Amino acid sequence: MSAHELRAEGLAVEVGGRSVLDGIDLLATAGRSIAVMGPSGAGKTVLLHALAGFILLARGRVTLDGAPAWGAPGEPPRFGLILQHHGLASGLTAEENVALPLQARGLGREEIALRCEEALHAVALGGSSRRLVDELSGGQRQRVGVARALAGRPEVMLADEPTAELDAVNRAAVLSLLLNPAAGRIVLVAANDPEIEAACDEVFRLSDGRMHARM
Repeated sequence: MSAHELRAEGLAVEVGGRSVLDGIDLLATAGRSIAVMGPSGAGKTVLLHALAGFILLARGRVTLDGAPAWGAPGEPPRFGLILQHHGLASGLTAEENVALPLQARGLGREEIALRCEEALHAVALGGSSRRLVDELSGGQRQRVGVARALAGRPEVMLADEPTAELDAVNRAAVLSLLLNPAAGRIVLVAANDPEIEAACDEVFRLSDGRMHARM
């Protein structure tokens, strides 16, 4: 294939015996961005986690380039996930938080240092790399989470409310990074932000556990 393709077919998720998602069909291609909109509790976060393989599916399947999306054990991860509440490790610096997933993959020290520097610089936090995340503002912590995902150089970027705590300037800068078609990534953004809705190539809405295309 000339471009990566993520496909979900009949995806269903149950939590505690309750249906959260049911019959989700989705096709996403590299270089295009999809906004997944919906009210709080609609299942946007669950959908992103299910696509990334972090939640057991009740039914359906997720494929990337026609093969099982999550690969075999030991293969490099192809997904990058930006968590809604950052998921940063308290007591570590911004740089150390960005480095953690790269260290888990067994990358070399020089490669990790280069990726951390590039990613933190991209989100305008190059001067804060040695600061503890506990000392950073909410918006700065959110940008560290974005940098951590970018440093992994994923083929699929799944972002959960990635601009919720950012001011206008940083919101625009982060959206430009995530939605840049030249990066060749598949991008799905879960949000309630009209600015994200307007910036993405496609918009879907979650309601009652089902996905509907924008009319």
